[in-house]
Amino acid sequence: MAPKQPWSNRPTMKHCEYCGEDYASTYKHCPFCDEVPMDPEASVEDGSYTPRKGRRLATNTRGGGYGRGPSPLRMLGIVVSLAIIIAAVIIVISVIIPLVTKGGSVDDPGTLESTPPATSTTPVEETPAPSPTETIPADQTATGFTLNYTEFSLSNRYPDPVTLTVTFIPAGSTGTITWTSSDPEVVSVDENGTVSPGSKTGSATITATMAGGVTQTCLVRNSVTSSGGSTTEPSQSPSGGGTASATLSLNRTDFTLSSAYPSYQVKVSGTSSTPTWSIANTGVATVSADGTVTYVSRGQTTLTCTVDGQTLTCIVRCS
Repeated sequence: MAPKQPWSNRPTMKHCEYCGEDYASTYKHCPFCDEVPMDPEASVEDGSYTPRKGRRLATNTRGGGYGRGPSPLRMLGIVVSLAIIIAAVIIVISVIIPLVTKGGSVDDPGTLESTPPATSTTPVEETPAPSPTETIPADQTATGFTLNYTEFSLSNRYPDPVTLTVTFIPAGSTGTITWTSSDPEVVSVDENGTVSPGSKTGSATITATMAGGVTQTCLVRNSVTSSGGSTTEPSQSPSGGGTASATLSLNRTDFTLSSAYPSYQVKVSGTSSTPTWSIANTGVATVSADGTVTYVSRGQTTLTCTVDGQTLTCIVRCS
């Protein structure tokens, strides 16, 4: 530790008689003005004398202070900064806050306008739901259904009618289906969903409607130009005498079923009696009471129709 200086050697403060500043006695001359006296004939106003000032005196413009006052450029910067801050506050209050609270768009001034309160106190009457156009049967449990085809084609190679199969939703439920064709002259459909080619070619839509309004559609393209080889059986007299019956015939005497076209309804014309249907080999195909033949396995068999004492046959091929 350095030894303390004697009190007599410690610096004291001196007062400059030229500039009026106090300074330590360690300086030989005033560090603010160098103690240079002013020439009596010189004048500061006319520029003949420039006093020498120290750094402290040069910045002491307020007589006793040590800081320089703010410059005009600094004052201008402060004013501009305040103006920017005020403008930002105005934008936030008038634009951003309404935009956030209403969820509008800045580009759409209309969304920033407040909505006037409703002045009417009249209660608004609710529009009743439309009543169903079709009564749902009591035994219908299905809520929907699907079709096995959404589209298919009938052609000269595959002219046989196709039966659309309905699968009700949920599984095991039941429902009532109504079938319609947009153009029966192109394709027709019966109450069982069996689609047959019409008298002209083109496309038509088969619509299946379940009671309650649920619908499914199937697009059918028909390019069949021939009726397919139906033959007419000779008329026979019924047993027991009487007048001869009308000419009986089947709409097909030979047709082919496949996995793509698994069923076909054979119809008899020339009588109003109910025919009896049978098939020679049920391992190849089966037949229902209305004459619908259904594919079982590959092979060939014979379909027999008995009506008004006559027997009509048709060859069934399953490929």
